[in-house]
Amino acid sequence: MIQPFDFQIPTRISWRVPVSEALPEAVADLDGKRVMIVTDPGIVGTGLIDRIGDALTKADCTTTTFTDVGSNPTTRHVASAREMAHGTDADVIVAVGGGSPIDTAKAAAMLVTNGGDYSEYQWGGRPITRQSHPLITVPTTAGTGSEISKVAVISDENEPFKKGVLSPHMYARVAVLDPEVTVGLPAGLTAATGIDAFIHALEAFTGKRTSPITDMLAIESLRLCWQHLPVSTTTGSDLEARSQMMLAALYGGMAMDQSGLGLVHALSGGVCSRLHLHHGLANAALLPTVFGFNVDHIADDRRHTLTQIVGLPSDAPDDALVAAITRFVGSLGLPTDLSEHRESLDSDAIDSIAEESMRMVMVHNNPRPVETSDCRSLITAMA
Repeated sequence: MIQPFDFQIPTRISWRVPVSEALPEAVADLDGKRVMIVTDPGIVGTGLIDRIGDALTKADCTTTTFTDVGSNPTTRHVASAREMAHGTDADVIVAVGGGSPIDTAKAAAMLVTNGGDYSEYQWGGRPITRQSHPLITVPTTAGTGSEISKVAVISDENEPFKKGVLSPHMYARVAVLDPEVTVGLPAGLTAATGIDAFIHALEAFTGKRTSPITDMLAIESLRLCWQHLPVSTTTGSDLEARSQMMLAALYGGMAMDQSGLGLVHALSGGVCSRLHLHHGLANAALLPTVFGFNVDHIADDRRHTLTQIVGLPSDAPDDALVAAITRFVGSLGLPTDLSEHRESLDSDAIDSIAEESMRMVMVHNNPRPVETSDCRSLITAMA
């Protein structure tokens, strides 16, 4: 029996190469003339922002660039971006980068039209009643899926905790996808962002809120990641592999946005805050142990699908499936546990991560019921 589901993705997806041609058209379609670009210093250093700025100038647009974005953006970054948008009277915001610039821009665009401080929406549950300011997203990594999701995950400056705010009003108007901008991405970052896409699809496919549409998206994302992420990591100039990974990230992002995430992402927030890890690295380290914890609570037909994707017989035992996924993570040069951070994971840190994880709404979508003691045991085992 198919359970009730709702699927909404109002973002226009524009698959165009190069982005410097597609973006002016997208801005014009939104009647934009004053553009604020939200990015980070690393992206600026690649020259991409200069190329985008030149293209927008030729299209008679004026541009300003906001680069005060941290690797784990906070409410302060969001407030600063909102102030620049107001100060420059930007009629379109363009986010260029990975999840951090995109989430910062997404949160700022929401505040431009709804007002207030982002923490009011995080903790006070202030409702989002108006559609966000016009936003275009340009992902430069193949992983986060933030370009087409309705959530922005931001840390509170006053509390070391990441909390997502989500609303159908927060979707970007347009997502411009250009695989060529990912060609220069270093191998480590390619692997870390790519495994995030894989986990988005995996948790959407094995969680409690699946639907026929998200199943199709998640399965294809998993298949593409399994086949093309190793090539993207080892041969970064392979545009076909890069293109397939950008599709994988898109599909995985749509699946997780509609069907939710699980325990890997619930634990990841606390781990990132405590250990100051990149989100993808934390997810990679958590995946093998958490998947082993969940595997016997995943429906038989879904486990069979997963075994086929990873090249195992459909009747392969659970431990073989866990081992295959663990090898996949390790083959990408990513950590498969948290042993490198053992000294930072004392009992107080583990307790804090466990308690933080249980505050995450996605923990309730996990296929296996989770208690604080489970989170504590899992982190202890990984350390």
